[in-house]
Formats: sequence, C-alpha cells, structure tokens
Amino acid sequence: MGTLLEPYSSGRLLLRNRIVQAATVTNLGRNSEVTKEQIAFYVERAAGGVGMIVTEGLSVHFSSIPTHTVPLAYDEDLIPGFSLMAEGVHAEGALLLGQLWHAGRQALWNPMQIPWSASSERDPYSGTTPHAVTESEINELVEAFSQSARNLQKANFDGIELHGAHGYLLTQFLSAWSNQRGDDYGGSLINRARFVVSLINRIREVCGPEFIIGLKISADEGVPNGIDIENSKELVSHLAHHSPPDYFAVSQGNFSPSLEWHTPDMHFKDGHFRHLWRGVRMASCGIPVMAVGKIPDIPFAQSVIDAEDADLVAMTRALLADPYLIKKNENGQSPRPCVYCNLCWHQIHTLRPVGCFYAPEAPESPVVQRLYRKSSGSPRDIRVIGSGLAGLEFARTTALAGHQVRIYESNIEAGGGLITESYFPGREAFSRAAHWLINSVQDSCNAELILDTHVDAEAIGMWPPEAIVVQATGAESYLSEITGASIPISLEESVIERMNLKGPIVVIDELDSEPVYAACEALALAGHKVSLVTRRPSVGRHVPWVNLLGALRRMDLAGVQIQTMAAPKRVEDGRLILQNSFSGREFSGPEAITIVRAGPLRPAIALDTGGRKLVVIGDALAPRGHQAVALEAHQAALNFN
Repeated sequence: MGTLLEPYSSGRLLLRNRIVQAATVTNLGRNSEVTKEQIAFYVERAAGGVGMIVTEGLSVHFSSIPTHTVPLAYDEDLIPGFSLMAEGVHAEGALLLGQLWHAGRQALWNPMQIPWSASSERDPYSGTTPHAVTESEINELVEAFSQSARNLQKANFDGIELHGAHGYLLTQFLSAWSNQRGDDYGGSLINRARFVVSLINRIREVCGPEFIIGLKISADEGVPNGIDIENSKELVSHLAHHSPPDYFAVSQGNFSPSLEWHTPDMHFKDGHFRHLWRGVRMASCGIPVMAVGKIPDIPFAQSVIDAEDADLVAMTRALLADPYLIKKNENGQSPRPCVYCNLCWHQIHTLRPVGCFYAPEAPESPVVQRLYRKSSGSPRDIRVIGSGLAGLEFARTTALAGHQVRIYESNIEAGGGLITESYFPGREAFSRAAHWLINSVQDSCNAELILDTHVDAEAIGMWPPEAIVVQATGAESYLSEITGASIPISLEESVIERMNLKGPIVVIDELDSEPVYAACEALALAGHKVSLVTRRPSVGRHVPWVNLLGALRRMDLAGVQIQTMAAPKRVEDGRLILQNSFSGREFSGPEAITIVRAGPLRPAIALDTGGRKLVVIGDALAPRGHQAVALEAHQAALNFN
C-alpha cells in the first residue's frame, strides 16, 4: 500500500501525501464574502503539510443557505475570493477541493427558509417539514451544483466534493428512510441514486475530464430502513460502473440520535468505524476510499493504510488541535493532541468560529490576531502560582516570548482541573492535554515547573520586588448545606470515593457540564441509586449535542433518574424536598442519603503580593469553560510582549 507521508497518485489525484483536511464548517466566511480569516484557516493547514484540503460545505442554491457564514458557491461574485484561497493553498503545496453542500430538510439554523428534500417527511432534528422537490426542481438543482463547480474551477480549485453524508440532501435521496418518492428518483437503490449520478455526470460535462469529483457518504445511517453497509457497497459498486467519482469519503450517522456517530467523542475508540471504510473499499472497484472519523495521529493513520482499510486518511479535529501535526511529526516534535471533547463541534453549531479549546493562538481567529514574537524589552521575572490550564497556557506563551517563568504547584502533580477531570470515567483523555502543556513548559529553557510547593504571602515576600505574580489557583465548589441533610460533598470527591458512599445519592447539578453526567454514570455503575436534579428545563446546557446524546443514553442504561426544573429545599424523612424553579411549588423528590453538589464554583481569594504586580487569570478570576480560560490566559500573556 505504501506509506502515509509519501506522494500518492490515483487517476486525477496527485497528492504529496495521503492525509486530507476533511470538510468542516468554520463560521469564518460570509454568504457574500470569502474572508481573509477563512482563507488563513485553509492556508495554515496547507502550510502544516496536508496533501489535500476539502473546504467546508459551500451553498449551491438559494434553497440552502444554512447560516450567514456559508459562502455561496453559486454566486460568481465570489470567484475572486475563492481564487485567493486557491492561490494560498497551492503556494503551500496542497490540492484544494470545494465541498458542494445542500442541507435539504435540515434547516438547522435558518427556520425562515422553505427546506427542499426528496420527500415531505419531517426532519428528526430540526423538526422542519420540507417541500418535496419536483422533477423540474431536481433539474434546477443539478444545474445549480454544476454551476457552483464551474465557479470553483474558474477560481483554480482542483475539484469538488459532493456532500452526500450526514443526512443532508444527497443522503435524503439515497436513503429509503427519507426518500418516499414514487417516481424515477425513489424506490430501488438505483433510482434513489439517480440524483447523485446526474450530478456527477453533469459536473463532468461542465468542468471537463481533469476536474476532481469526490463523493462523501454515510456508509451507515444508524436508523431503521436507512443506509447500512450493505446498501453502501451496492451504491459504490453501481457508481463505480456507471458514474465513477475520483474517491469515496466514508463517514457515518445522520441528524437522528445517530448524530452521536458523526463526530465520535472520547467514549469511542480510535477508528471506531473502520469496518465501514474497509467494507466500502472492498466494493469500490479500485476507486480510492478516504477514511473519516476519529483518526488521532500519524501512527494510527499509517495503521489504516497498512491494514488496507482505506487509501486516504481524513482529519479535522486533530488538525484543529494542531495544524502542523504533519510537519511536527516529521521534525520529531509532539503535536498538540486532540482529546475529542467536541467543543469545536459545539462552536460550529452555536454559530461561533470553530476552534480547539486549548489552541487559542490560531492566526485565522478573529479574536487573536497576533502571532508569537520575542519581547521587545528585557525579559520579565514572572511567577505563576497554579499549574492548571490557565497557568500552563500563560507560562507556555510568555516563555516562548523570552520571559523567565517559574510555575509553582502545591500538589505533587501538575495539570490542575484538566488532570482532575481525567479522573472521571470516560474523561481520561484530558490528561493528554494536560501533559502536552506540561511538557511544552518543561521543554522550554525559559520556564521552570516547581511542584509540591505551597506559596503564601510570606513566600511571595521573599521574591524580588520586580517579580510579576500571576495567580492561576482556580476555583472551588461552593458546598452550601441543605437543611436536614448531611454535609454535601463535591463532585470530585464523589467520584474518588464512589465505592465507599452510602446511597441513595442525589447530584445537584449547577454546572450543566459533562463531568456531572460522567459522575452520575460512575456512581450508578458502582451500585448506587442515583438521581440528578437540575433547576434548568433540561440538562446539558454546556454540552455539545453530539456528546449529550451519548451521555443521556449511558445515564439511562445505568439507571440514573433525572429531575428537571427543580431546586433543593430541605430533606424530610429521608427524601429531598424540591421546589419547581418556575412556579415555586414544593414537592417530594428522591430519597437522599448522600448529596453531591456539582457547583456552583467560586473563584479563589486574591493573593497578598506585598505590592508586587498581580495578574489574576483563569477560574481564579471567574470560573468559566476550558476554552474561555485558555483564551484569556493566552491574551493576558500576549500583553507582556
């Protein structure tokens, strides 16, 4: 099969290596503009060494403008912007394909549109009921796709990828689950594939024989009567013999509960769906197959090639964590590892620019525009107290700028809240992020990490007066008592001591975050009767929906009972009395022997520095999510440059 990082050639595909930046929404563009931030995003990943880039989905027709951030490929006025993107990517040695995207009935963000689909069945996620397109409108869509492809060709793109995965319009035609048509575009698989065949044929006709056409599919939708691996084998074999694309990109899931499969989180093993890649490749008649879905690093990607499960390997989240993953691997450096927390997915679906929670220095970010540079003045003496995410990111950034940094940690292990979170079952991957940050600091000649050292006002008083004190001591749980109950314990304590606790256990959720649900699951699997109580109308306000699907499934299977819209008042006769969050009505809740307080959090008290400059960062300033903490620490560090 060859090696991952050697040049690869197959038909129209001539790549410097087999790694592809897969399509993902960035929210960096605009409908009528290809922005400089969007161009920078792709150029940065080309500079990092990938062989080919597939852009985010681009709108092909007025009936599919999902958000204000998706450039309109069908608009000729955008050709100059796309040309700049192609020029930048090509200058860095990568091929560039534009993904042509029609959302179909999945009007996720734009409910004012009339969604078009193969049939009028209601979308399970957005809840919209679409317009079933006529044959005349199908022909209109074929021309819209081909015109969009021609516009990208004029902009010097190397080709396009048809988005036929994840339950969007092409999938809606291909799947018997969503296609209930009675004409030539419905019924048998051959008929359901007619739309895709028409698209490939028309784009070939318009763009000529050298233009690359890829097709991304969901090889298993994960729903009854939906596409499964056997359907997919039949589909790719049919296309290979009649209208062959240049490659098949193989993903899975749609916008039903199987959306959990779309971006497999840390609960899935690496390459969890490789049987789908292998199955499609067996039926593809030699057309290259691109593996998509939780491929974390170069060694694992090479194993996919060695096993002949795929010909190309796509990455997105790993390249969001570190665009220079390939070049760092070639230089013997350690890339920043993705932990598959899916915050990047959450960013996309809340219409914020995509990003990794602990990679705040991206040059394409509209928030952070400055790259590292050496300090223009003398190196400063910086003393960071606390080695959690904020402290480590601050130390890493200031050390890169040439300042002298010492980090003091009262525990025998660095990593703070990242390490603590890794103690929660299913959250172990966060230790990888912590250790990468720790190693980045320890590898710097400008930084020193000092463990098992408590710093107080007396210790600070011994430091030079010009030293800058950076407090990154985090936050603590506010364990307010409940009348009639024993003293509550923290979420962290409940996980560590779960085998020794007395049940039934009630977890009061004030954090709305994944560690809470991981703790509930762990307590239930330890044999306890567990209830989760939240004052919110639903759980998981700060959890990516793709992750929450799995969390809810696992808690239900473990027997965790969930009570929403309820605040704790007191314990009477062994039961927790609750109050409806909105009406104030009191009612009897679950049995409660042990009460666990999951938040709220309160910041640490500011240190007495004896007049030395004090900078407070991270949760010590205000408790927030990981990304906000990392970004704020990074910006605070840049202020010293």
